[in-house]
Amino acid sequence: MNLKDLEYVKAIAHFKHFRKAADACVVSQPTLSGQVKKLEQELGVTLFDRSTKQVTLTAKGERLLTQINVILEQTQILKELAATSNEPLQGKLTIGIIPTIAPYLLPVLLTSMKEAFINSRFSFIEMQTATILEALDNGELDFAILADVPELKKYHSVNLYKEDFLVAVSHDNSLAQQKKVALRELQGCSLLMLSDGHCFKDQAQQFCFSAGVNVSSQYQGNSLETLLALVAMDDGVTFVPKLACTERVGVNYLAIYPNQQRNIVFACRKHYPHLSGVEQLGEWLSAHPNLKAKLTKSLN
Repeated sequence: MNLKDLEYVKAIAHFKHFRKAADACVVSQPTLSGQVKKLEQELGVTLFDRSTKQVTLTAKGERLLTQINVILEQTQILKELAATSNEPLQGKLTIGIIPTIAPYLLPVLLTSMKEAFINSRFSFIEMQTATILEALDNGELDFAILADVPELKKYHSVNLYKEDFLVAVSHDNSLAQQKKVALRELQGCSLLMLSDGHCFKDQAQQFCFSAGVNVSSQYQGNSLETLLALVAMDDGVTFVPKLACTERVGVNYLAIYPNQQRNIVFACRKHYPHLSGVEQLGEWLSAHPNLKAKLTKSLN
C-alpha cells in the first residue's frame, strides 16, 4: 500500500470513471486499474462496483474512503509544514479573488505589489467564493482575497480592510438629490442584484430582507458593471462596494444608514506553510495609501 494508490481511489470516487481518474492522476488507465486492484487484494475488500457504466463505491468502499481522505489530508499537512521556509513569499503564488473585488482592487495595487515582493510571481484567478474554498482545500490556490463569510471559520484568515456598501441610483431617480438613504426608503424601488453564487448578493440580501426591501427578478447578472449600466438607464437601483464606486455618467452613489459594510480578508488553509508570508502581505496591503485613499474618498 502506498499514498499513490490512495490518491487513485480518491480520484475514481470523484470522477466515477477509471479513464478520467487516470487522466487526472497523469497515469495510464491500466496502471491505475492494476494498482487499485492490488490495493483491494491487500485490504481484502472490493472498493468499487465495476458492473455498471458509472463506477461507484461499494458500502465498504464508502467507509474506507472517509479514512483515505483523512490520511491524504494529514499527509498534505505534513508536506506543507516541512516546506516552511524563512523566505515565505518566493516563487509562483496562485491567488483566488472574487469578481466583486478583482476589477477594483487589482488596478490599485498590482504594480506596487510586484515591486514590493520582487521574488514572488503573483497569478490571480477570478472565482466565486464556493469555488475558491474548494480550490483552497485541493491545494490549487495558495490563498485568496474574498469577503468574510461563516464558511471561513475552518481557514486561516487575515483582515485586510472594511468596505462600505453604497446605493447606486440614476441621476433621474427621486433619491438622487440625497446624500444618504435609509434602507426603508428603497421599498418600491426595482432593486437589481447579482446572480446566485455571489457572496456579495447574499450579504446585500441579508440587510434588504431585514428592512423589508424586495429584490427585483428583472435581471440577475454576473457583473456589477452591467448592473450599473442598467442603473444609469434608470432601470433600477443596486448596491455597490465602495471600491467599485468610480465616476460614471448618469449614476449617483448614496451612503446607507444604518451603515452597512463587508470585511475583506486573505484566506488560506490553516496549515499553509507560508502563513507568515500571508500575514506580511496582508499588513502591506491593508496599509497601502492607494487603497486607503479609495476607501475614504468622498463621493460628493
